[in-house]
Amino acid sequence: MDIVSFRLYHFIKERVFLLFLLCIFTINAQEGFQLPDGYKEDKVKFELANNLIIVPVTLNGVELSFILDTGVGATILFSLDNRDSLELHSASRIYFRGLGNGEPVEAIKSEKNQLKIGNAVSENHTIFLVFDESINFSPRMGFPIHGIIGYDFFKKFIVDVNYSSKYIKMNDPEFYEYKECKKCFETSLDFNEGKRPFVKAKYEIDDGLIDIRLLLDSGSGSALWLFENQQMSINVPDNSFDDFLGKGFNGDIYGRRTKINGLHIGEFVMKEVTASFPDSIYIKGISVNDRQGSLGGSVLRRFNLIVDYPNSKISFKKNSFFHKPFSYNMSGLTVQHSGVRVAEDFVKKEAETSGFNLIKNKGGEATANVSINSYGYGYSLQPKYEIAEVRPGSPADNAGVKKGDVLIEVNGRRAHGYSLSDINDLFYSEVGKKIKIKVERQGITKRFVFYLEKVI
Repeated sequence: MDIVSFRLYHFIKERVFLLFLLCIFTINAQEGFQLPDGYKEDKVKFELANNLIIVPVTLNGVELSFILDTGVGATILFSLDNRDSLELHSASRIYFRGLGNGEPVEAIKSEKNQLKIGNAVSENHTIFLVFDESINFSPRMGFPIHGIIGYDFFKKFIVDVNYSSKYIKMNDPEFYEYKECKKCFETSLDFNEGKRPFVKAKYEIDDGLIDIRLLLDSGSGSALWLFENQQMSINVPDNSFDDFLGKGFNGDIYGRRTKINGLHIGEFVMKEVTASFPDSIYIKGISVNDRQGSLGGSVLRRFNLIVDYPNSKISFKKNSFFHKPFSYNMSGLTVQHSGVRVAEDFVKKEAETSGFNLIKNKGGEATANVSINSYGYGYSLQPKYEIAEVRPGSPADNAGVKKGDVLIEVNGRRAHGYSLSDINDLFYSEVGKKIKIKVERQGITKRFVFYLEKVI
């Protein structure tokens, strides 16, 4: 068995051509995940960040974090996070393309790897390692994300996805029994295009309902993506605005953001749903007659799901998130984690003894024993939050905030006292909310004040 040992990401990138020449090209059937003997099910807790499911995985003995993404057919590793050592087996070079307007992405295809999620193990797993450093979701999440996994995980199990309690349960189809659920909606999953599942829904417009076919995409934090199609009366509403929509494998994606009248999934009806219409340049190669968009995490998290790839079906049951209104970023700012910065904090330093005490000496005279608290500045390494995008014409843009500004304070609180998701939540919170920020721009400190404004 050929083993490529990767010690640090930059080392690999510089020597990719050499690896390509030395590796033996073999193709083996992938067995997929299996539960240990005697196991009918297994439960794994997950983190929910930006509406995305983050699961712990172990790849060839190294602990990593992956996005659970029904929208992908392969297992993709795109960030090694400066891991000291990671072995990938039987490697060869390939290229692949995703959404975006960039060139195809170079990758290494590696076979015969061991991947574990909970107690489920795939002993002959194929991994695609992407070299493009711009394809790294960790800065936008605020913590390390090393890859994504989809079909390779779902194909062997009936998976309970419990968004409200934040766990997934892997069930062996041989032993699984569906419980009667009168409050559930069960529908088929369409795999006509291979490894990616599609579901049917209805898009509500002023004139009625339009039947749409959507990619089930748990790897998208958005609610709904729709593709313009005049023949089907799917058009961008007048009440919309230009915005950064997300990051694809071939670059950043821009388009229009709006709210639609409603989205129907079976008997479940969601009103005033945020929807994104990507510019046509970013969806080249997609037939808008066969697929009308994607159903993302902001909708999916409102349900607890039973995702059944073996029997090509899915069950929706609304949870406590169902009635929460759909929101969008009213500040115009996209913030990302971009390493660390040296933070200076005013700290209180206690003396070895403290207080004021009267004591008597041998002669009986009273003397004072006084200790004084001292104050000074302490230094530490803290997360660095940087402005990655500023929407033109937005409240932040009008106030003067620029791309590349580094956040120092938000509403009077040190920026590193927030998590990245906490900062983003402020920008989604309520119309008219006052936002005060202090930033560093090329070594100069600047302050800005703006108010969240309703755009749609």
